Amino acid sequence: MRVSRRSLMSYLTATLCAFALPRRAKAEAGDVRHILPLATSTSFGISVSVGSARESLSLIVGNRSVPGQKKDSNGRFWSFHIDELSPDTEYLLQLKSADKTLGDPWPLKTFPDAASLPNSFRLLAFTCAGGGDGFGVPGRQFFKPHAFRQNLFDAALAEKPDAAVAIGDHIYWDLRGGNMPAVGRRSPLIKTLAGWYLQFMYGAFDRSKPLLGTFNEDVLTRIGDEQIADLYGTRFRSVPMFFVSDDHDYFENDDAEKELVTFPPDDFSKAAHKAIADLYYPPLPDGPSPDLSRAFGTLRYGQLFEAPLFDCAGHLTLGEEEARLVPKLAENWLIGRASQSPAKHFAFVPSHPMGWTAGKWREWYPDVVAPEGFEGVVTNELLSGVQGKLTARAQKYLWQIGWWRQHQRLLAALGDRSTSRFMLSGDIHAQGSIEIQNSDDLNLTERPVASVLVGPVSTSDVTWPTSARGIAAATPEGLDVTERVATKEVNGFTMFDITPEDVTARLFDCGGHDRSLSEDGSVQRVEEVEII
Repeated sequence: MRVSRRSLMSYLTATLCAFALPRRAKAEAGDVRHILPLATSTSFGISVSVGSARESLSLIVGNRSVPGQKKDSNGRFWSFHIDELSPDTEYLLQLKSADKTLGDPWPLKTFPDAASLPNSFRLLAFTCAGGGDGFGVPGRQFFKPHAFRQNLFDAALAEKPDAAVAIGDHIYWDLRGGNMPAVGRRSPLIKTLAGWYLQFMYGAFDRSKPLLGTFNEDVLTRIGDEQIADLYGTRFRSVPMFFVSDDHDYFENDDAEKELVTFPPDDFSKAAHKAIADLYYPPLPDGPSPDLSRAFGTLRYGQLFEAPLFDCAGHLTLGEEEARLVPKLAENWLIGRASQSPAKHFAFVPSHPMGWTAGKWREWYPDVVAPEGFEGVVTNELLSGVQGKLTARAQKYLWQIGWWRQHQRLLAALGDRSTSRFMLSGDIHAQGSIEIQNSDDLNLTERPVASVLVGPVSTSDVTWPTSARGIAAATPEGLDVTERVATKEVNGFTMFDITPEDVTARLFDCGGHDRSLSEDGSVQRVEEVEII
């Protein structure tokens, strides 16, 4: 696509006029900007931001007053941890500032007792909700407008879930090792003008300085306010939310090129991930180690359902045979939970899926997009315009055989469970459901393992696999699968209805692949599948 200087300048000018003033008005509104809660059977974790800074903020929970912990330099971001609560109990919560109530009270319920067997549990799952509000260039859109995403969220909340899992990519701001996103890096004109626009709107990082307590904090919160606080608002305040991180949450795409390898993340990327997470959403409970609570944790609903949640990006290692997408400590924890959990239904929730490939570098699988018959080394850059098809005969640059070996160990551990077990995941910007019958020499034909791609929220023209990589998500070589719901490039979400007897997944298609259809994020169709 060729873009003239005049059309791009017109676009950027119009965008500045449309967005600059509203964003500043929101920042000065003064009331509650966002609330994102998390629950266990005996505790709440709650992240809150407000429009104007406070010296203190407290939370009334029943008859208790809990002081907030200030997370930023100015007093706009606060977190609360409340423990010693009664299981399966609804509490009324109210924010207070300087002895005055702030916003409206809202209900939030703890999960059932860990030893109980609830009659039902409804879990909402989605992926890839981040990105600027309708951000794009003339004729091409990277991310859906907030209105589209919020209609999708409202459709999901109308189903009254008991909890929700947001699987990765809550932020899109890929720095490629620099201070600004390299938008249009293949076009000097677009790169210059887009960089000017982004710097005007958000600022640029100084990688030599800390994320908090410097100008970097202003840049960080402008990005986070738009992509998280303004997107979610307070609509999920009564639905416990479990945020799983993935590559873009470290302010990088998982790129491996001769000039740049973005993972494992450098110190700045790790600090940016932690800072955004600490400001905007609660840490995960019950992981392998408290200092890994931003990457690994557990959603546990009595003895009905248990799901270990794990980040496949921020702690990956290189090293061929010994390489891992999750560290050894976390792998041991995952395998241990798979064998020891008393839950009726058990699910792994990796940030990157098992059962699909899009030819990306940081995948469990060696498949890459290459010209037909090519068997050399391929560097499959994002948005490179590469032509070909998925193959495992070509060599994916810097891909690690140890990642595949870890895939086999984890899948075997899940397959060995005698009770119901499955996987749900995101990242690949598609929706679908399969059953894995065989994975190389791992035979699962007697009891296949179900895997569900839950559906992205914000994906638009440029970020579908067929646009970004030239191919659709597909089955990796070496796997035999049965397709239960066809894999489609659509925005949407999945609702899991779990009872002691069974698990049913309903995949809600909210459209958005073809913008000429003017879909607004509302549900277009629903497909239902029973999980084995």
